[in-house]
Amino acid sequence: MMLFQFSSVLILTLFISACGLKQDVKTSEIKKINKVAVIFYTVPEKIVRRSSPTKPADAGMLGMAAEMLEGNVGLNAANTAHKTFIETLNQQSLPFKIMSQNEMMSNQAFKALYVPPAPKPVKKESEGVMGFLGDVLADSMAPPPEMQGIAPTHMMQFGLAVYESGSALTGKPGEMEYIKKAIEALKVDAAILINDSGFSYACEFCIGDSGAASTGSAFTASMVTRSGDVILNMQEWFATTDAQAAMYAGVVNPLQQTSLFEEHGRKMAIVMADALKEGMGQK
Repeated sequence: MMLFQFSSVLILTLFISACGLKQDVKTSEIKKINKVAVIFYTVPEKIVRRSSPTKPADAGMLGMAAEMLEGNVGLNAANTAHKTFIETLNQQSLPFKIMSQNEMMSNQAFKALYVPPAPKPVKKESEGVMGFLGDVLADSMAPPPEMQGIAPTHMMQFGLAVYESGSALTGKPGEMEYIKKAIEALKVDAAILINDSGFSYACEFCIGDSGAASTGSAFTASMVTRSGDVILNMQEWFATTDAQAAMYAGVVNPLQQTSLFEEHGRKMAIVMADALKEGMGQK
C-alpha cells in the first residue's frame, strides 16, 4: 500500500513539474517565418556533473578534481551540440527551415559582427597575507565556470540566462542590436536563441562516482524577428540522452565526450520541436 502511495505521489510530482514549464508561442507570427538561423547557443564554460540539470553543480573535492582533469570542454560542447541541434531540428517537419552551421560560418558579414570576449585578468602573485586574502575573496565572489557562458567559435554570447525566466534573452546592453544585425547579415526572417544553463553531465548506474555518463539540459529558447519582436519563448529540460560514456571517479572519458555532445544537440532539437508543435496546436 505504501509503495502504491509513493508511486502515485512520484507520478503526480513529475506531471506537475512537466506542466509547470513556461511557454509563449505566437503561432500566427511563427507561421510567417520561412528561414531562421540559430545565432545563440550558449552553454556553461565548464561542463560539470549535476544531480539534476535544473539544480546547481554538485559540490565536493572529488568533483573539483574531475573538473581539473577534464579541463574546459565547454567550447567543444557548444560547437558540437549547435551543429547536431540544427541538423536534427531541420528534420522535425517545422514550418520553417534552419540555416546550417556551415552556411553561418561561411557568411563573412555575420562573422564580422563577432566581438571576442575581453581576456580574463592575469592573477598576480599575492603579496603577503593581505594580498592572499584579497585573492581568496575575489575568487569567492567570481562566478564559477559552470555559471559563465561560452558559445560556438566566432559566435556571440551575452551570458547564461536565468532558466526560470523562460527566455533565452539576457537583456544585456547590445544584445538586441546584435540580434537584428545578425538576422540582416544572414538574410533570414528570424533568429533562434538557445541558452542552455543546465548543460551538464549526469551519472547513470553509478557506484562511487563511477559508471555510465550522459548529459542533461535545462534550456530556454526564444525566436526574434527582424524587427526585434519576440514570437517564441520556452523553457524545457531533459535529464539524460541515449548516449553514454564511461565515467571513472567522476571523470568522463575524454574520447567519448564529443559523442555525448552530439546526442545532446539531437535530443534538444527533438524536445524543442515537440514542445513547439504542441504549442502551435500541431500535435
